[in-house]
Parts: sequence; structure tokens; C-alpha cells
Amino acid sequence: MLRVGALVGFGLFTVLAACAQTAPTLGVYMEFEAAPGNTPLEIMQREVGALFQSTGISVNWRYTRENRGNETYSRLVVLRFTGACRAERASKPEEAGERIVVGDTRVLKGRVLPFSEVRCDEVRRALSYLAPAATVEQRQKALGLAMGRVVAHELYQVLTHTTEHTQRGLTQA
Repeated sequence: MLRVGALVGFGLFTVLAACAQTAPTLGVYMEFEAAPGNTPLEIMQREVGALFQSTGISVNWRYTRENRGNETYSRLVVLRFTGACRAERASKPEEAGERIVVGDTRVLKGRVLPFSEVRCDEVRRALSYLAPAATVEQRQKALGLAMGRVVAHELYQVLTHTTEHTQRGLTQA
């Protein structure tokens, strides 16, 4: 689980750099409940790339429907995106003090599995602080950045096999 906020995880880079020594390529297969917006998707991928740059991990993005079984990666993660991953209109604002779950990684009997979910409707709700007058372009960019940080957090949990969270940064709950 991740709450969108100030997300900078210095410890993340140390942990992921260690993972990079044994897992330099990461295949990320994406599945969308509804067609995503191009802008948020591109910004999300750039944000994850920027956050992972110092780790040496190469992130390779694919749609699950593109899987032909002929590509090899050191690690593989399947990301399912639910809701509308586009921001043409403002979202219903969150209630004061309400906890919003924007992402989740599957765990079975204490073992972190390589299956994560990003809840785009909830990510958009967490961004409800944007002024109602924000342009579609501004909302799309904010959504893409937030999705990137949610994805980076969930990938961190899969790559480090942890459900632990920190008090701040990218690895906070």
C-alpha cells in the first residue's frame, strides 16, 4: 500500500542497487482494466526509469497481450491497473483524514509475489487537491507522476521481497 505524497526513498536505491547485481533486467507486463491515457502512461514509465536509474536495473515495459514467451528477464512482474488511468476530468475529492489505498502487491503465506495492482481511480482521488481549473494536460502529468511512484513502490516490494514500510520516502505506506 502506498499513500501519494512526498516520495523520495534514499534507502530504496541502496536496496535496489544490491538487487541489480543479481537482477539487472526487469520485465514489467501491464494489464489495464480500461484503455490508459498515453500521456500518463509515458510519464509513469519515465518516472519509474528515473527512480530506478541509479540501481542499474533496466525496466522493460510490455502489455500482457504482447507476451509471446520468447523474451528473457532476470525478474518479471505483472502489474494490473484498475479503474480509469486517464485524467480528462477532476476526481471526487478524498475526505479529510481518509486513507486511500492506491496500490497493492500480492502476498501468499508471507511470501511477496510478483503480482501488483495500481488502483488508478484511487490515485486520481489522491490528486483531488489539484485546482478544479487545472488543465487536462496538468492533470494527466500529475496522474502519470503519481502512477510512476506507486509502481516504483510496488516494484520495490517485489524486488526486495518485503512488505515492510518506512516512515517516509518512496517506501512509506
